[in-house]
Amino acid sequence: MEFRMSDEQKAFERVVREYCQKNIEPRSREIDEAEAGIPEDMIKGLADIGVFGCTIPEEYGGSAPPGEEMQYASIAIREIARAELSVSLPVYTLLTIGWGGQFLKLYAREELKKEILPKLASGEWFWGVCVTEPGGGSDVAAIKSTATKKDGKFRINGEKAYISGVTESQVRGGGHCGLFYTDRARGIKGGMTLMALIPNMLNGVTTTTYKEMGRVGLSSGGFFYSGTEVPERYVLGEEGKGFYYCMEGFNIARALVASACLGTAEKCLEMSVDYVRQRMAFGQPIGKFEGISFQMAEDYTRLEMLKLLLQKGCWMIDKHYSEPSSVAQKDINVVIAQCKWMAPLIAVEVAQHAIMWHGAFGYTRECSLEMALRGLMSYVAGAEGATNIMKLIVVRDAFGSDMVATR
Repeated sequence: MEFRMSDEQKAFERVVREYCQKNIEPRSREIDEAEAGIPEDMIKGLADIGVFGCTIPEEYGGSAPPGEEMQYASIAIREIARAELSVSLPVYTLLTIGWGGQFLKLYAREELKKEILPKLASGEWFWGVCVTEPGGGSDVAAIKSTATKKDGKFRINGEKAYISGVTESQVRGGGHCGLFYTDRARGIKGGMTLMALIPNMLNGVTTTTYKEMGRVGLSSGGFFYSGTEVPERYVLGEEGKGFYYCMEGFNIARALVASACLGTAEKCLEMSVDYVRQRMAFGQPIGKFEGISFQMAEDYTRLEMLKLLLQKGCWMIDKHYSEPSSVAQKDINVVIAQCKWMAPLIAVEVAQHAIMWHGAFGYTRECSLEMALRGLMSYVAGAEGATNIMKLIVVRDAFGSDMVATR
């Protein structure tokens, strides 16, 4: 059993960190304040060092190391999150390499892989997930949008809400994995279908955008579908099994969300260590006061435990897809739900502590800690899975479904 990265993984980590420290960290405030979103040169730079291709096979323009895709993806997201504390660029990237590269590689038809994956690997296109609706977030079964099949096409009607990357998928190109009812009578067990949706190639799509408290560099909004026709080749996996594919996709995304939270929190803690060593009060650095140093010890310990659990979770996902019988899906569900449940809460507490340790300076926009707190709150609020849903998954798959309330 190994508890360390391979030499190749360390080299990848070093390349990503050096790029981010030089090209992203000095401009993180620019991302948080820019209406135009994430600068093109940052995305191209990350693509050039292999970040957007780290979950995509070479035959589609990527550089994915077989059987280690999620481990490399986690490393990349963690390093980007250390540099860009508003969490906009980490989320843009984790969606594209998670729901895009990793998930489409698994379930898209061959012609769709050839169409989409090279554009994701090069950084040209964005990719995300389009499931949540005004009345269906944590309760996925409650979604109302439908896709009716006729003459080799699906006609979509309905609304999706609180979707990341609405503007990016239209301006930059790309799309989302979208979930719809194709047979409501069969419910989630055979009546939901997952599709690849590319707005610029579809008619009958209108959008809206929201103003959020954080992650300003990445758009958030909704899609309205009115008789939107989607070719059958855009179906991901088998028709009717979309709910189950979607849950797999959430595991991939949740692992990378935890990576983003971990990287952001680690940077907040590092910034604080530097500050409390220099800030003097009562004749000595404030870091010597146990009210601060003990809290730092607790935060550091929680982050180290999260890091190990996350490494295990990413390894489990890689093993599950490279050696299908080696790791059970429910075991992955438990570990990833634990990571997604704990990571945002721990990260927000670390960011809050860091602001308090910085005193009045921590409350100003001259200090980048406030960006981190605003951005991280999106995952406490529930993006990619609310806290109580994660706990429900742990109870169900660790102890049995008889421990879960039914409706």
